[in-house]
Amino acid sequence: MHLKKLHKLTLKSFLPPFVATLFISVFLFFLVEIVITYLDDLIGKGLKTTDLIKLFTYAWIAIIPQCIPLAVLLASIMSFGNLAENYELAAMKSSGLSLYKIMAPVFVLILVLAGLTFVFNNFILPVVHLKSTSLLYDIRQKKPTVNIKEGIFYNGIENFSIRVGRKSANKDTLHDIFIYNHTAHLGNNIQMYSNTGKITTTADTSDLVLILRDGNRYEESAYSNNSDERTSLSQLTYKQLQVNIPLEDFKLKRTNEELFKGNEEMLNVWQLDSVVDSTKRILQRRINNLNTQAQTSFYTRTSASIKTKQNNPLVSVHSVFDSLKVDDFNRAVDNSMNMARTAQGNIDNSQMAFENDKSVITKFLMEWHKKIVICFACIVLFFVGAPLGAIIKKGGLGMPVIVSVFFFLAYYILTEVFMQLALDRKLPVYQALWMPLVIFLPISIFLTIKAAKDSVIFDFSIYYYWIGKLFKRKKRA
Repeated sequence: MHLKKLHKLTLKSFLPPFVATLFISVFLFFLVEIVITYLDDLIGKGLKTTDLIKLFTYAWIAIIPQCIPLAVLLASIMSFGNLAENYELAAMKSSGLSLYKIMAPVFVLILVLAGLTFVFNNFILPVVHLKSTSLLYDIRQKKPTVNIKEGIFYNGIENFSIRVGRKSANKDTLHDIFIYNHTAHLGNNIQMYSNTGKITTTADTSDLVLILRDGNRYEESAYSNNSDERTSLSQLTYKQLQVNIPLEDFKLKRTNEELFKGNEEMLNVWQLDSVVDSTKRILQRRINNLNTQAQTSFYTRTSASIKTKQNNPLVSVHSVFDSLKVDDFNRAVDNSMNMARTAQGNIDNSQMAFENDKSVITKFLMEWHKKIVICFACIVLFFVGAPLGAIIKKGGLGMPVIVSVFFFLAYYILTEVFMQLALDRKLPVYQALWMPLVIFLPISIFLTIKAAKDSVIFDFSIYYYWIGKLFKRKKRA
């Protein structure tokens, strides 16, 4: 009964900082990776609030998995640091519980969290990436909203050129308006001039509505009479005229999501396996085709001369060429050069295809391993954070935050370095993706053993004592 209460105590001490740190880290990553990175693509597009909410929601959800290891590390340091600082950890140990039994309920929770992270990465995250990528692509392709400045011809609307002399103080009335209509593709055949006017849009924002007052409209039209092409000019003086300009290019057009489904981030582990296997088969076929082509094309053409040389060793290649006439010699040289160029071109094209296939295999294998590595990262970083908190014996947002940020930055930098080595194909993908965890695993084992033995490796007074003792020995000597 008492053991269950202690387990509840440790879980309650872990869950609140985990939720808080996960929210804060996701928010910070969201600001850096989404808002700051794509700010220029979002400003001035006249996007609907619903589209922005969708984009930000997808981006927020997509960031969660990469922030879970940081949240686990920081929450474990804070929770076990609080338990140690308030002597609750010492009380549990005095009742006969080892550190391993105290950590057991949180460890079970971390295992469940790691499993849920894999399920999320494998089934939910590909769908989120698909929708966010397609929506972001459409937003980046969308034209900016209409922005007509004073005294400058605005040509952002297709087939129209608009100039406004000046705007009223509250920007609702325009003065000295010039409009050139090029929809007929006959030059400035339709021209409109107005003293004042207003600009609005239709309810569905599909058209730009210009309400012009006190102006003239000129239209020059062509007609044929007895095979002679002539033009006529019509003029309209108006008190008020409404002009509708279509804004189809300024609306957000959605692209078919099927076009993005082939990217590695949109696939689960089984689909990634399938793509990797099919790409490996394609690569092997390319290699076989190149070997076959080299043997049947280039080799067979040159083997005849080799056989001639073997049958009659006294006959040299130079003597054969010297015996040819000028035209035959030039033709032979041209044929040789063409054969060499063709062979070189085939080899270069095959090499480019090989590199492309290998890059595809590398990227898809990296995505496959990333979905699993992040789950084990939660476990390894927990065994780094929990013993650190027990050793440091500090809770709150002071020392735990500094220590956790240091370890997470080390893990993050190692991950990025090894991922780049994998992309450059200097290391196999499985080695590069798992190497940071291999480095942190002995650290976690070392810290857990030290914390279980109540080590004082972070008590700097001990080091000051030993350093002082060392200097005293030197003075005596």
